[in-house]
Amino acid sequence: MSRRHEPSPPLSPLPSITLRGYGETMWLEGRAVVLEQKGLRRRIPVEAMEEARAVGRGRRSVEIALWGVDGAPGPVFTMEGRDAASAGRLVEAANRARSRSGPPQGGAALIEERPTSTPGRKKGLGLTRRERAVGIALLPVYVGGFALLAWAGEPQQAALWLLGVVPALFGLLIVVPSLQWAWKRWTVRRRGVMVVAVFTRRERKRTFFRYTDLEGSTHEIESDYAARGIGGDPKRIEVVYDPEQPDRAICSLAASTLLWRTAGVTLVGGLLLSLAFIMMPLQLILLVLSG
Repeated sequence: MSRRHEPSPPLSPLPSITLRGYGETMWLEGRAVVLEQKGLRRRIPVEAMEEARAVGRGRRSVEIALWGVDGAPGPVFTMEGRDAASAGRLVEAANRARSRSGPPQGGAALIEERPTSTPGRKKGLGLTRRERAVGIALLPVYVGGFALLAWAGEPQQAALWLLGVVPALFGLLIVVPSLQWAWKRWTVRRRGVMVVAVFTRRERKRTFFRYTDLEGSTHEIESDYAARGIGGDPKRIEVVYDPEQPDRAICSLAASTLLWRTAGVTLVGGLLLSLAFIMMPLQLILLVLSG
């Protein structure tokens, strides 16, 4: 007996949850599941889906079963995932939105397929009002140290103290924002939800993307310059947001990018702060010891 097609109503977009696999990615976008694997991107509308299932070891993988024709089972697409929590969220959201009956022509007829391109690359850093306030508070210390060395009759040490502010400032401008950035990444990653963000606008050199949380609300994030487009598509990136503060999110970055950033901050920032220590606090220590 043929089934009457009852399409899903045009509701709000699905939460843009993503599931990362081994060289494969699956995410929710608009009212569809997008599956990227083996050089092919498939867009599976919710009308084409009979069921989504979490399967495999630890239920980390996802199966998308399509509606068949005249009661026959339809095709099934499987992706081996790496995170059970993301797989569970994706399956739950997809099943909430799926049609309760299939289209007469079957789900396979509604799928859009196209080849993916190869990924590309990019690069970034910043400052806050709190850091400026700390700098102003340290100004009396800077002036006082210089005055003390000059009063003690140590012109060379006073000159070093005076010039030492340059490597100190540059070192702090590199290290402090980097530590704040690293702390934010760690706290968001610890409890975050992985989703796909879609390009919305560009302002000069700043690029903004939009993602949808599990509650259906949309948020905007400024892209990290090193964020890679999914499957080489620069208009889609992977982000992780904090479910307790959904507008607080980070861009997923390659491990090599994080490694190079850490090495760069440690090397450059560490050298500048070491030089600043030699030129400033060490001069006061030497003055005390010589007295």
